[in-house]
Amino acid sequence: MTSDVANDRKTVPDQAPHPQGLRSRRASEVMAALGIVQLGDPVLTTATRPFRLPEERDEALRILQRLNAVADAVHRVHDFTTGAMGLAAPQIGEPRSMAVFRAAGAPQLVLINPQVIEVGPAHRQDWEETTEGCLSFFDFRCTLRRPRTAVISYLTLAGDEAVATFDRGRLARDVLHEVDHLSGVLCVDHVEPGALKLAKA
Repeated sequence: MTSDVANDRKTVPDQAPHPQGLRSRRASEVMAALGIVQLGDPVLTTATRPFRLPEERDEALRILQRLNAVADAVHRVHDFTTGAMGLAAPQIGEPRSMAVFRAAGAPQLVLINPQVIEVGPAHRQDWEETTEGCLSFFDFRCTLRRPRTAVISYLTLAGDEAVATFDRGRLARDVLHEVDHLSGVLCVDHVEPGALKLAKA
């Protein structure tokens, strides 16, 4: 399914739909109405183009402004029980290497050209298996294994290199989900044969 946003990716409504008007819609329809590109759009499965900073700082700021506007709209209609949410540029139709990550009680992290430099535990059988969802197909969740810790390198808007460590299992899972988006990889791509996709109420 392709959202209307995918047909006009430069447009984000000045005013998001009122939460009252969204209650009767499926979760994926709500997210599409808020500006989230939905499963089936090729932008979600195509690797993004990295930024050249500081030369492309204005372009990075433009995309960051769009990411923040859509993320704010999502927060107004959905509570994230895991304590974190992320949004990657392809999910708003921008094929560039940027994601925002919001963990409860921490400042927003802007990840530009992020790279995974280390994960743990070393052995995959020791990774955590649980469910995760995606704003681009919010009607169901997937069961998959992810590392419990992750170290991510990225660029700041000034073009400086930075490193962030995520040493709590859910945060590591959520940030790896966003980094995957920038490579055109979706969580459904990690689902092991025979694993259940759980319907979302």
